[in-house]
Amino acid sequence: MNTKWYIASTLALVFFALLFTSVKPLFSMKMPEGNGLASVNIITKPFFQSELVDGENYKSKNFRTPVRKWDVFDPLVLSEAVLIQSLDDGFPFLSYNTYKSWPMASLTKLLTAVAIFEDIGANEKIPISSAAVETEGESGNLRSGEVYTARELLQIMLLASSNDVAAAFEEYFGGKEKFAEILNSKASKMGMTGTVVYDGSGLSNSNVSSASDLSKLIKYIAEKTPEILSWTRLQNIIVQPTNDTTSKQISNINPISSGQDFLGGKTGTSPAAGENIISIFSFENRRVVVIILGSPNRANEISSLLSWVKKAYESR
Repeated sequence: MNTKWYIASTLALVFFALLFTSVKPLFSMKMPEGNGLASVNIITKPFFQSELVDGENYKSKNFRTPVRKWDVFDPLVLSEAVLIQSLDDGFPFLSYNTYKSWPMASLTKLLTAVAIFEDIGANEKIPISSAAVETEGESGNLRSGEVYTARELLQIMLLASSNDVAAAFEEYFGGKEKFAEILNSKASKMGMTGTVVYDGSGLSNSNVSSASDLSKLIKYIAEKTPEILSWTRLQNIIVQPTNDTTSKQISNINPISSGQDFLGGKTGTSPAAGENIISIFSFENRRVVVIILGSPNRANEISSLLSWVKKAYESR
């Protein structure tokens, strides 16, 4: 063989060998020993890192103002209030009754999480009393006498929407009224001028806010305490009291939290409020806030409204 062709073919083989050995497979097939079907192990890097929530991956983007396609009609809104807005540049895709006062229900727990995170920290130990356990609702499976870190209680409260946890936080701060004062002070500092709360759980129908105010809350969390949003994406967690060896599993009750485009948020439901939700999605290369208050079916409405946004707008 010609020496030049030999050298060229050898270099080509080396190049392709390096190329294919440097590419990591998206999935691997692992054959079990003996008879049986093959199992597929998906190997992927976790898509939603904290930097996606706090905006590090979005700061370098040059966002262009979306253009409304007026041949697409306005959507049918079934909720009492809706706000769909870009978290990154503030562009409003859809606004409906955004200043209407509405019961917050368990959306209150997002404000509670901010207060706990900022005022006592995630490592503080919080006792669970019999009075806290007797609070309406059984989610969280807490028992009197248990002691947890604030971090674990926050995760239980956000995933399972535990009212018992919120009551334990109220007790730690000296009671429901004193804790409500702290929450109202936090809301005021965020510019949530139409928000008033009377407890940390949202059990009170007098806890009211608006889509406009809640957009300020979720933006504050994304910028100041993105860990809160990261926790709301967890599907299951194992928690254990600091004074007991018994562990328990807590599951996320938010039906949309498992979606690949979900960056964090919280639901809230009560007979007076209907179905509320506040969430951030990765949508068309933006972080988009979706706030729905008083919906008959928030999951369906989120899906239909985001589909409408995609049809109704185009980027220049």
